[in-house]
Amino acid sequence: MTLSCSQCGSPYLPKPQTIPATSETLERCQRLVKLNEAPGSAELAFIRALVSDTGTRLEYLDNEISRLRDRLDQLQGQRMQLWEYHSPYVPILSPLRRMPPEILVQIFLWTLPSFHERSGGVSDTQKSPWTPSRVSSRWREISLSTPSLWTTVHIDFVHEEDPLHSDILQTELQRSATLNLKAHFYGEEEADSADQLKLFDLLSKHSARWEALTIQLSSALVPRLAQLRGRLPSLRWLWLQWDSEQSQVGVDSITCFKSAPSLVDASVITKSRFIPIYVPAHQLTSYHLHGPLKMHLHVLKLAPNIVDARVVIPDLDDEEPWPEPSDQAIDLLHLRRLYVSDEQILGHLRAPRLAQLGIWVSEEETLVQELDAFFIRSACAPPELYLKGIGSVNITLDVLKKHPFIAALALVFFHGGVDVMEAHLTVLAHAPESEHLREICFGAVSTAADPMPIDYPLFLRMLKSRRRSSRCSLRAASFFAMKGPDPDPVTLAGLEELRDGGLDLRVESGLGAQLRINEWENVSQWNMQ
Repeated sequence: MTLSCSQCGSPYLPKPQTIPATSETLERCQRLVKLNEAPGSAELAFIRALVSDTGTRLEYLDNEISRLRDRLDQLQGQRMQLWEYHSPYVPILSPLRRMPPEILVQIFLWTLPSFHERSGGVSDTQKSPWTPSRVSSRWREISLSTPSLWTTVHIDFVHEEDPLHSDILQTELQRSATLNLKAHFYGEEEADSADQLKLFDLLSKHSARWEALTIQLSSALVPRLAQLRGRLPSLRWLWLQWDSEQSQVGVDSITCFKSAPSLVDASVITKSRFIPIYVPAHQLTSYHLHGPLKMHLHVLKLAPNIVDARVVIPDLDDEEPWPEPSDQAIDLLHLRRLYVSDEQILGHLRAPRLAQLGIWVSEEETLVQELDAFFIRSACAPPELYLKGIGSVNITLDVLKKHPFIAALALVFFHGGVDVMEAHLTVLAHAPESEHLREICFGAVSTAADPMPIDYPLFLRMLKSRRRSSRCSLRAASFFAMKGPDPDPVTLAGLEELRDGGLDLRVESGLGAQLRINEWENVSQWNMQ
């Protein structure tokens, strides 16, 4: 029975009663809880009094819980009603409601996916600029009235299971109004050719607005290129590659880009067979071609304005013998950055204004000789040197000793070159030939299936040793590993300490590392943003 206050009538929780019992009775009751024995008269009296007292208190607590539950339900109902009245007005106070359209446009532009984010199985309509247009009527109005949000077109038959539909492509092209376009079209030999041609033909109707074009050719797409001749007035950047060897069958040359009056940056990646891709060499400032040396020399002679050059001679089925260097080297008077896939290519060139030189080392025995001759012939002293695939730390030291004007050294190693990389990390910690270096960079190229082991503690020890030297010139250092584990916490703490001490230090892996190595190799980056 619930007890009530005699003055106000409110129920209250009674205090526990003190039930008299001997120690023997208490001990006996505790035993009865665990046993199935019959209680005696003393135990019965005590237990009845205890049950009566605790029962009264439990009844009070049950009633109080029920009352509070009813009150809670009542309060929750009131809160829901108040929230339904309150919540619609809260968004009105959001700063986004008052943000100027031009600021929103800048935010929308920052949400546009990068090249690598566009490549994948997610439909483009699930990414920006489509997603902001679905947030509100105001955002949609701003999005649809901003053509610059719609100027990048990405069609990928290689990585995407469901490439862009023609109606979606048409919508994007319409929303871009009259602005120039950045078009990325990745054809694929095994994909449906009819679908590829339908989208390419639709995109080609706007070729006069193409400012940048990345295209991966399949055999079905090659004949369509002829219709582009004379219709590329705005094209400034070109990246052309082939899907497979089959894509090149029956193709003798591609000439549609030769008459592009604005083209200044051309990149052509060759598969198993070299196919001439004619470009207006005389107006190029950036050059990235795969092909035989004879072709490179021919183009470079016609390209006096080249600033960036990547000269790659791939292993081709129809590889030609290399011509011997002539007494009259090709003058590249404006060249600032050069990457060559073989040091012997340098014997054909002269670049007096060169600032950055990258080499995929082919013959270490001739590397120092080729560099000496090139620097003397060019009368240049490029402060940045990049060596890929170097196999001997002694050759590296010899280069640094003979050319102390080199202030920044970047070295990239393959998976099989772990020992050589660690030898460089060890020797460069104290080698006097390297004391003048202001920047040291390391790169490791490997795959996810077979990542290259990186000795980050050794990298840290090398940096600490150099920083302790009184003759140290080091101001910056970096390590870029395409695959593999990150540094352990202790090493990270040590690297952070060096960074706090003033060293410009970068350690990256994955995509960031790949992009940085691409920069060293002078790979065009405009289509990877």
